[in-house]
Amino acid sequence: MKYFSYENKLIEIEAVITNVDITQPRFAINSPTQKIFITANEGNFVGQDEILLKKNVKFSSKKFIIESDNVIFDRKQQTAQSKNKSIFKSKNTTISSEGFDIYDNGNKIKFYGFSKVILK
Repeated sequence: MKYFSYENKLIEIEAVITNVDITQPRFAINSPTQKIFITANEGNFVGQDEILLKKNVKFSSKKFIIESDNVIFDRKQQTAQSKNKSIFKSKNTTISSEGFDIYDNGNKIKFYGFSKVILK
Protein backbone atom coordinates (compact mmCIF):
# COMPACT_ATOMS: atom_id res chain seq x y z
CA MET A 1 0.00 0.00 0.00
CA LYS A 2 1.14 3.49 -0.77
CA TYR A 3 -0.32 6.70 0.51
CA PHE A 4 -0.26 10.07 -1.17
CA SER A 5 -1.38 13.44 0.01
CA TYR A 6 -3.65 15.40 -2.30
CA GLU A 7 -5.25 18.69 -1.22
CA ASN A 8 -4.52 17.87 2.44
CA LYS A 9 -6.29 14.50 2.11
CA LEU A 10 -4.53 11.18 2.50
CA ILE A 11 -5.27 8.92 -0.48
CA GLU A 12 -4.59 5.18 -0.37
CA ILE A 13 -3.45 3.54 -3.60
CA GLU A 14 -3.33 -0.23 -3.86
CA ALA A 15 -0.69 -1.67 -6.19
CA VAL A 16 -1.48 -5.09 -7.65
CA ILE A 17 1.48 -7.14 -8.82
CA THR A 18 0.84 -10.09 -11.14
CA ASN A 19 2.89 -12.54 -13.16
CA VAL A 20 1.14 -11.43 -16.36
CA ASP A 21 2.98 -9.31 -18.95
CA ILE A 22 -0.13 -8.45 -21.00
CA THR A 23 -3.76 -8.34 -19.89
CA GLN A 24 -6.45 -8.84 -22.54
CA PRO A 25 -3.94 -9.25 -25.42
CA ARG A 26 -5.22 -8.84 -28.99
CA PHE A 27 -3.37 -9.81 -32.14
CA ALA A 28 -4.11 -10.75 -35.74
CA ILE A 29 -2.74 -13.13 -38.35
CA ASN A 30 -2.99 -11.47 -41.76
CA SER A 31 -3.07 -13.60 -44.87
CA PRO A 32 -4.12 -12.77 -48.43
CA THR A 33 -7.28 -14.88 -48.01
CA GLN A 34 -8.40 -14.02 -44.48
CA LYS A 35 -7.69 -12.17 -41.25
CA ILE A 36 -7.63 -14.20 -38.02
CA PHE A 37 -8.23 -12.21 -34.83
CA ILE A 38 -6.65 -13.53 -31.62
CA THR A 39 -7.80 -12.69 -28.10
CA ALA A 40 -6.98 -14.03 -24.63
CA ASN A 41 -7.27 -13.06 -21.00
CA GLU A 42 -3.52 -13.11 -20.30
CA GLY A 43 -0.20 -13.15 -22.12
CA ASN A 44 3.44 -13.63 -21.17
CA PHE A 45 6.50 -12.99 -23.32
CA VAL A 46 8.53 -16.18 -23.78
CA GLY A 47 10.88 -14.81 -26.44
CA GLN A 48 11.43 -11.73 -28.55
CA ASP A 49 8.50 -12.52 -30.86
CA GLU A 50 6.75 -15.36 -28.99
CA ILE A 51 3.93 -14.85 -26.52
CA LEU A 52 2.24 -17.47 -24.37
CA LEU A 53 -1.47 -16.68 -24.50
CA LYS A 54 -3.45 -18.06 -21.55
CA LYS A 55 -7.04 -18.40 -20.40
CA ASN A 56 -9.87 -18.29 -22.94
CA VAL A 57 -7.68 -18.02 -26.03
CA LYS A 58 -9.81 -17.49 -29.13
CA PHE A 59 -8.90 -17.39 -32.82
CA SER A 60 -11.72 -16.09 -34.98
CA SER A 61 -12.15 -15.35 -38.67
CA LYS A 62 -15.10 -15.18 -41.03
CA LYS A 63 -14.58 -18.90 -41.70
CA PHE A 64 -13.91 -20.46 -38.26
CA ILE A 65 -13.31 -20.16 -34.51
CA ILE A 66 -10.69 -22.05 -32.46
CA GLU A 67 -10.81 -22.03 -28.66
CA SER A 68 -8.07 -23.25 -26.31
CA ASP A 69 -6.39 -22.31 -23.03
CA ASN A 70 -2.63 -22.13 -23.67
CA VAL A 71 -1.24 -21.11 -27.06
CA ILE A 72 2.21 -19.95 -28.19
CA PHE A 73 1.79 -17.16 -30.76
CA ASP A 74 4.75 -16.02 -32.87
CA ARG A 75 4.13 -12.44 -33.99
CA LYS A 76 6.93 -12.41 -36.58
CA GLN A 77 6.21 -15.78 -38.22
CA GLN A 78 2.42 -15.34 -37.87
CA THR A 79 2.06 -18.87 -36.43
CA ALA A 80 0.37 -20.37 -33.37
CA GLN A 81 0.71 -23.73 -31.60
CA SER A 82 -1.11 -25.37 -28.73
CA LYS A 83 -0.70 -28.72 -27.00
CA ASN A 84 -3.89 -28.27 -24.99
CA LYS A 85 -7.44 -29.34 -25.66
CA SER A 86 -8.78 -27.24 -28.53
CA ILE A 87 -12.11 -26.89 -30.29
CA PHE A 88 -12.40 -25.80 -33.93
CA LYS A 89 -15.83 -24.67 -35.16
CA SER A 90 -16.94 -23.69 -38.64
CA LYS A 91 -20.27 -23.63 -40.46
CA ASN A 92 -20.55 -27.42 -40.96
CA THR A 93 -17.59 -28.82 -39.01
CA THR A 94 -16.50 -29.21 -35.38
CA ILE A 95 -13.11 -30.65 -34.47
CA SER A 96 -12.03 -31.44 -30.91
CA SER A 97 -8.30 -32.14 -30.60
CA GLU A 98 -5.39 -32.26 -28.18
CA GLY A 99 -3.71 -29.31 -29.86
CA PHE A 100 -3.16 -27.52 -33.13
CA ASP A 101 -0.63 -25.72 -35.30
CA ILE A 102 -1.61 -22.70 -37.41
CA TYR A 103 1.03 -21.98 -40.05
CA ASP A 104 1.51 -20.58 -43.58
CA ASN A 105 0.05 -17.20 -42.48
CA GLY A 106 -3.10 -18.86 -41.18
CA ASN A 107 -3.85 -20.72 -44.39
CA LYS A 108 -3.12 -24.17 -42.91
CA ILE A 109 -4.07 -25.81 -39.61
CA LYS A 110 -2.84 -29.17 -38.27
CA PHE A 111 -4.66 -30.85 -35.39
CA TYR A 112 -2.69 -32.98 -32.91
CA GLY A 113 -3.40 -36.03 -30.78
CA PHE A 114 -6.72 -37.74 -30.44
CA SER A 115 -9.11 -35.73 -32.60
CA LYS A 116 -12.85 -36.01 -33.08
CA VAL A 117 -14.38 -34.63 -36.27
CA ILE A 118 -18.12 -33.93 -36.56
CA LEU A 119 -19.49 -33.06 -40.02
CA LYS A 120 -23.03 -31.73 -40.41
